[in-house]
Amino acid sequence: MTHIAFISGTRADYGKIRPYIDFLAKEQKREVFVFITGMNMLKKYGSTFHFMQKDLKKTAKIVLDKSFKESSSSQEMAHIIQKFDKFLKKEKIDFVFVHGDRPEVLAASSCAVLNNIPVCHIEAGDISGSVDELIRHATSKLSHKFLVADEAAKNTLIQLGEDEKNIHITGNSSLAYTLSPLTKKEKKLVQQFENYGILIYHPVTTLSKTDIKKEISKIMTALSRTKNDYVVILPNNDLGSDTILATYEEFKTNPKFHFFKSLSFEAFNYLLRNAKFLIGNSSCGIKEAPFYQTPVIDIGTRQKNRYNHLKLNNFYHIDSPDTLEETILQIKQPKTKTILTEPKVFFEKLHAVFTDEFFSCSTQKTFIKQKK
Repeated sequence: MTHIAFISGTRADYGKIRPYIDFLAKEQKREVFVFITGMNMLKKYGSTFHFMQKDLKKTAKIVLDKSFKESSSSQEMAHIIQKFDKFLKKEKIDFVFVHGDRPEVLAASSCAVLNNIPVCHIEAGDISGSVDELIRHATSKLSHKFLVADEAAKNTLIQLGEDEKNIHITGNSSLAYTLSPLTKKEKKLVQQFENYGILIYHPVTTLSKTDIKKEISKIMTALSRTKNDYVVILPNNDLGSDTILATYEEFKTNPKFHFFKSLSFEAFNYLLRNAKFLIGNSSCGIKEAPFYQTPVIDIGTRQKNRYNHLKLNNFYHIDSPDTLEETILQIKQPKTKTILTEPKVFFEKLHAVFTDEFFSCSTQKTFIKQKK
C-alpha cells in the first residue's frame, strides 16, 4: 500500500488539504499520514491540532510535532526539517503533498527531495508578492507534480521550466465543502452575529514593525467608527504577528469586535457566506469570498499581483487604510448571494488526476525551455 504524507503548519492550510486527504484515504484506500506542526501546535493560535485530530481520526494517521516552539521562521524551518526527515523514514513514506507558500512546506519538500521521495505542490504557481511568493516558487522547483487553481497558475509553472504534463488544474480545494452542515456548537457560535464584516489581517514580512503597527492601528480605528460589528480572525505567526496581536489587545473592550484564534472551516464558511464584506489582506478575499459573492476590501501589498488576471466583482483594493471608511460606504451589496461553484466537480477532477501513474512518477527533473 502506498504511504502518502501531508504536512499542515497552519489552520488555513488544513482547510485546503483536507479534501485531498479525504479523497485519497476513502476513495483510493491509500495509507494517509498527516504531519501536524507549526502554529497548529501553539496555544496562542488556538491549538488547532486538537480539532484536526478529532476531524481525521477515522481518515488518516496523525503525527504531532509536540516539540515545536515558536521562534524565527528560519529556526522553525530547521526544526521541521529534522522532525519531518525522521517521520519520512520511520513511516516509510512514498509520496508527499505540500500546500502553498509557508516555511513548513519548503522544509518538507526539501526533506522529501533529499530522500528521493516525489512531491506534489498544491496551489502552486500563484503570484502574490512578498516572501510568500519566493517560498512558493522555491517549493515548486523542489516538486514533481502540481495541482493548481487556474490556467494563469499553470502558465507561471511552465515559465518556471516545469513540464506541462505534470501540471493539473483542479480548482480551489477549500470550496469542496461549502455546504457542509454545522454542529450545534458551531450554529450557536455563528448565528449570534448580524450586520457584521470579517477582518483578517496578516503581517507583511517585508514591512517594518512600525509600518505594520501604523497600518493595523489605522484599520481598527477606522472600523471602530463604522456601524458594523466585526468578526476578527487572529493573524498567522509570521514575523510581525505580535505587533498585530498587541494592537488587538487595545480594542478588546470594544463591543464591536469579536476576536477568534481560529474557527472550523465549516463555521468560517458560514460566516464568510453571510458577511456584509471581508476586509484585510488574506488570500481568502481572492480564493473564497468571490465564490460566495461576498464583497472584499483588500488592503496593502500582501496580495499584490494575485488578483490582476481575475475578473472579480465587488472587489476593492486600497493601498492604505486611509480610505477604508470611504470604501466601505461604496460597497454595493448583492441582492442575493449564490454559491458560484459546485463541490462535486472538484472531486470529479481528482478521479481523473490521481492515477497509479501519478504516484509512481520519477524524481528526476529536467528544466523545460520555452519555445521562442
